[in-house]
Amino acid sequence: MRLMAATKFRLDQHQPQAALASLKELHDAGVSNHVGALHLELKAQQQTRNWDAVLDTVSRLEKRGAMDETAATQLRQQAWLEKIGAGAQDALALQSAWKAVPGEFRRRGKIAAAAARAFIALGDRKNARQILTDSLDEQWDGDLVMLYGDCFSGEAIRQIEQAERWLVQHPDDAGLLLALGKLCLHQELWGKAQNYLDASISVQPTRAAYTALGQLAEKLQKPDEAFRYFQKAMELS
Repeated sequence: MRLMAATKFRLDQHQPQAALASLKELHDAGVSNHVGALHLELKAQQQTRNWDAVLDTVSRLEKRGAMDETAATQLRQQAWLEKIGAGAQDALALQSAWKAVPGEFRRRGKIAAAAARAFIALGDRKNARQILTDSLDEQWDGDLVMLYGDCFSGEAIRQIEQAERWLVQHPDDAGLLLALGKLCLHQELWGKAQNYLDASISVQPTRAAYTALGQLAEKLQKPDEAFRYFQKAMELS
C-alpha cells in the first residue's frame, strides 16, 4: 500500500520515472499484476510516452478483465496515432510505424488520416493515396475523403476516375467534390475543376474550396475573380 500510494503521488506530480521505480519495487515484491498497479503503470507509461508499453499494459488489463473493450480501443488508437506521429519526420520510421498498425486500426478514419497526412508531408503521395482508398472503401468518411485531393501524382487521371466512382454513391459529399475539384485543377482540367468546386460550395462553403477557386482563377489569369475568392476564403478562416 505504501508503494502504491507513493506511485500515485509521483504520477500526480508528473514524475513518471520515479513512479516506474516504485512500480519496479512492486514487481520485485511479486505484485506486478495487481490491477491497481497495472492502472498506475498505464498512466506512467502514458506520461513517459512509451506507447509500446502502453499497448502491452492495455492488453494485460484486458486479460485481467479490468478494462472494457471501448476504453481499450480508445487507448490503442491513441497509442498508434502517437507512434505514427513520432515517425512523421522520417520516411523509413513512418513506413515501419504504419506496417506495425494492426489491420483493424488501419482503416479507422483518424488513424488513416494521420498516416496519410504524414506520408503527404514527406512527399509519398502513393502510400497516402493507398491508405485513403483502403479506408474509404471499407467505411465512408466525408472528412477523410478531402485528403484524397492532396494526393495528386502522376496517376491523377486514375485518381479522378476512382473519385468519380465514389461520387455515384455519394453525390452530395462536399469533401469528395472538393477533392475532385483539386485533382482536376492539378490536371489542368479547368472546366471540370470549376464545376466540382462550385458544387462543393453549394453543399457546404469552405475555406479550402474558395482557396482552390482562387487558385483556378489565377491559372485562368482572372486576378479580380481570384481576389474575390481568396477574400471569401479568409472570411471563413
